[in-house]
Amino acid sequence: MADIVFLVDGSSSIGMENFQEVRQFLSSLVENFDVAPDKIRIGLVQYSDAPHTEFSLNTYQNKEEILSYIQNLRYKTGGKFTGQGLEFMLKQHFVEKAGSRAQQNVPQIAIVITDGASLDEVESKARELRQRQIKIFAIGIKDTNEMLLRQIASQPYDQHVYNVSDFAALQGISQSVTQKVCTTVEETQKEVIRTAR
Repeated sequence: MADIVFLVDGSSSIGMENFQEVRQFLSSLVENFDVAPDKIRIGLVQYSDAPHTEFSLNTYQNKEEILSYIQNLRYKTGGKFTGQGLEFMLKQHFVEKAGSRAQQNVPQIAIVITDGASLDEVESKARELRQRQIKIFAIGIKDTNEMLLRQIASQPYDQHVYNVSDFAALQGISQSVTQKVCTTVEETQKEVIRTAR
């Protein structure tokens, strides 16, 4: 069981062609998860000048509906305000009314996909998410600064930070990302059991 919210960069620097690669990457990750209301729930936020809810954790009940939504995902374009996106995800998505099961100790996971520097501050926003026990994976594409990814991601960085050279390389990491997410979920659940004893 896990609640997974994707935060996807839809800014103009990505370009239409590359955005298609992002769609495929999202689809290949979703394909690997066991999506159901009592198993894995998935939410999606796209951000550029302002964050936009594509769908919440409690919007879709199965994988097919999510995959069909992603195929038709509209590319926003605009500036890149990653900090705003992180804050929006915390306040609008990792909350009970959006379908988050944090209160039932279900692991909370954020997967952030970005292709470069943010026009606003990200470190404090990411810290707020981490303080709420949300595990963050940061996936950088092209010339994304490693420092920025580390400001966003949970530790250990070798498990939560990915930096790929171009959009086509995203497919190559989807298996690894899925495995790391599953490992994180298992470890988080073990921690919960330990603290509950």
